[in-house]
Amino acid sequence: MKFSLENNNKVWIFVVLVAALISFTFINTYPISILDEAKNAEAAREMWASGTYWVPKFNGELRTDKPPLHYYFMLLGFNLFGTTVLGARFFSALMGFITLLTTFGFARRYFGNAVAQTTLLILVGSFFFMQEFHLAVPDPYLIAFVTLGLFSFYHFYVTKKYLYLVLFYFFLALGALSKGPIAIALPGLSVGLFILLQKELKNTFRYYPILGLLGIALIVVPWFWQVHLKSDGLWTQGFFFDHNVSRFSAPMEGHGGSFLVTWGFVLLGLLPFSFFIPQAFRHAWRERTNPALDFTGCVAVVFIVFFSISSTKLPNYTMPCYAFITLLLGSFFTKKMDDGFSRWDMVSVLLLSLLGMALPVVAHVGMQQEASLISLSRVAFGLVPTAIGTLLGLLFYIRKKTAAFLLTTTFSWGMLLFILHGYLYPQLTAVLPTTAVAEVLPENAKIVVYKRMDAAFPFAFQQTFKVIHNINEVANLEGYYLLTNHSEGQDLDAFENIRRVISRKALFENHTTVLYRIEK
Repeated sequence: MKFSLENNNKVWIFVVLVAALISFTFINTYPISILDEAKNAEAAREMWASGTYWVPKFNGELRTDKPPLHYYFMLLGFNLFGTTVLGARFFSALMGFITLLTTFGFARRYFGNAVAQTTLLILVGSFFFMQEFHLAVPDPYLIAFVTLGLFSFYHFYVTKKYLYLVLFYFFLALGALSKGPIAIALPGLSVGLFILLQKELKNTFRYYPILGLLGIALIVVPWFWQVHLKSDGLWTQGFFFDHNVSRFSAPMEGHGGSFLVTWGFVLLGLLPFSFFIPQAFRHAWRERTNPALDFTGCVAVVFIVFFSISSTKLPNYTMPCYAFITLLLGSFFTKKMDDGFSRWDMVSVLLLSLLGMALPVVAHVGMQQEASLISLSRVAFGLVPTAIGTLLGLLFYIRKKTAAFLLTTTFSWGMLLFILHGYLYPQLTAVLPTTAVAEVLPENAKIVVYKRMDAAFPFAFQQTFKVIHNINEVANLEGYYLLTNHSEGQDLDAFENIRRVISRKALFENHTTVLYRIEK
């Protein structure tokens, strides 16, 4: 049995509906709380509130982490939906929708209908990858634009239509405005490796690299120049040296590790089918007569190797190549529908099955380790359907029903997105520091921050906070509430007129939010 939709209209209706369901469902059911999402959403909100759109700021302070394009998309979201969670995340979800559709279309054109459908199943079942498009961060934009750019390049390689070459450079420019020069460098290396393997180096100038880079510069440089001038060079120093050169040369914020860490992130990001990635690469190597497989393999190898040798390692860094890895997986699984699985594949299936069936127990035990989550740990058993689906997938595999194995595994792990976003994450809202503080603060309370705070507070409270670093200033703030992190606020407990109101540990982070009241 093969999963198949032969009618062209039915195929695209099905794909659009699935892509929309996976991308947009539950994007506003839980608040913005994790560090990166909170800072990005708040920087966009402060642009919105101030009407100044050149220099990104978080709580009034210069933010140099990323270029502006995702902020501008969030501003558009705020125009449509207000300064809400939906406004901040809507266009991230749209990027996911576009990535799913274009990957399916690319696969259908260069690999055939069967591979395209299998690739779609693998993509929508890759929970951690699809979750990225539910976050108000720059990565969804980088993923979408890099994917679109590289697909455009391959269209040009095949058709020689220069419109696709223009689109290639245009999308790389948008990627650079989303997250920086990495959006140019790694696709460029991927294309270079592909041209080398195709023995086309002598035709390099057919791709007009110099003209393309000039075109990218025309799009990218004006904003970088303006923010350089308006920040007196501070943004340029912070972004290019601290957040690009330094991230590659030395671990930042403790995010380091051996080269195997990057492979671990890829394994995690493309669960449940990532256990088959070695076989997919082996299959691509054996089928080198297909230039589309060569191209997708080059992209995957360049991104993974680059971030394997980078000193700073994070789970999202390799995500721009995940659509290309799923194309390799899609080609591999389609072949297996005809040939059947090998003994080596059996190991992958067993590992996947063990993980899926252990998921509820692991989640329950993990939540028991977090004091604020002990009372909610029962919700981990909402993952039981995923465990059951994984077990059914194993049974289908044993019976050599490859298509049924794919469908069941995809459904059970794709459902994880809905279980977590629709049920588990909203349950966690009650234990967030922002929720706890909001519940005890009186209306129109005057709040200041002592040294540091949880990054989620500005967006959650829709305001910036004055930050006090000198403890001597605190004594003159009678009637104010003082917000701080526990480690920073320990010296406040020595004051008789400063009363601790509430404390709440952040989820899965080390800091604890403490709210004080300054009395007469």
